[in-house]
Amino acid sequence: MGKVARKITASPLQPLAYIVYDFVCKTEYLFFDILYAVKGAKKPDKEEIELVKNNVTFMFKSFERQKMAKRLYKNIQSYYPGVKVIIADDSSEPLKIWGGEGNGNLEIIQLPFNSGLSYGLNRALEKVKTPFLMRMDDDELLTRRAKIGEQLKYLQEHREVDLAAFCRLTAIFCRNPDKTAEKEYNQFSMADAIRPLIIPHLTKLDETHIVMGKTLNCFLARTDSIRKIGWDDNIRMWDHHDFFFRAAGILVSVLAKGTALFHYHNFFDRNYQKFRHDVSGDQIYIMSKRIKERQDFLNQQKN
Repeated sequence: MGKVARKITASPLQPLAYIVYDFVCKTEYLFFDILYAVKGAKKPDKEEIELVKNNVTFMFKSFERQKMAKRLYKNIQSYYPGVKVIIADDSSEPLKIWGGEGNGNLEIIQLPFNSGLSYGLNRALEKVKTPFLMRMDDDELLTRRAKIGEQLKYLQEHREVDLAAFCRLTAIFCRNPDKTAEKEYNQFSMADAIRPLIIPHLTKLDETHIVMGKTLNCFLARTDSIRKIGWDDNIRMWDHHDFFFRAAGILVSVLAKGTALFHYHNFFDRNYQKFRHDVSGDQIYIMSKRIKERQDFLNQQKN
């Protein structure tokens, strides 16, 4: 869809495509919310809400998609009222969420324009005070199958695991999130990393948790574990592979089957897309960085 979307985005059809796509995404989200409810999935009860509030901070980076950032904040609060949310925003205009910052559960970190994803995530991470964090993107939403509380209990009971990643419903081609995740994650072995994984890729720890060398950018993790790795401030957009490259052999990541977040990235957002695809600087930096990291590793092995 990428090539077709870019052509439409550059054409006079862009405004109409943006509106239609946004409408379809909202309709899909509503459909799955009703479907999961019919199948018996419930929103968190008071016990789960308190558990998550006391242990988890939600954090995400926002850039030039303020409607999405506001929608995600409200979505999080609709599932876990009062939970702490930290948003790092480097949009051209300051992000304002009326009624959020005044009640103490929202902190918006305003950054210089286009500071970059990694820089924003690091600034948000510095503010986290809870033992766990939920890392999301601003174009994601919780669903009735998010099961944050369930994954939190899993991490509390399994100290050997640092990070539990979620399956995703990706608009507008939503498929069974378990099968989609397994198909995507099969290639995420991190075979190119300097250090081998602590537990081999695709190892089943139980019926719902499978070890993954790399996961998508929607996960619940131990705050201290993430601080061991952090993000490279010099990488503006391509933070994902670099994070797990450096985490290999240090952190243990798992895929949590049976979960589902909703992902609705709008391909027809012309303003956002022009920055999203500006990654030549990241490519050059990461290439040179990899050469140096491998050389440093080989030197350490010799010594």
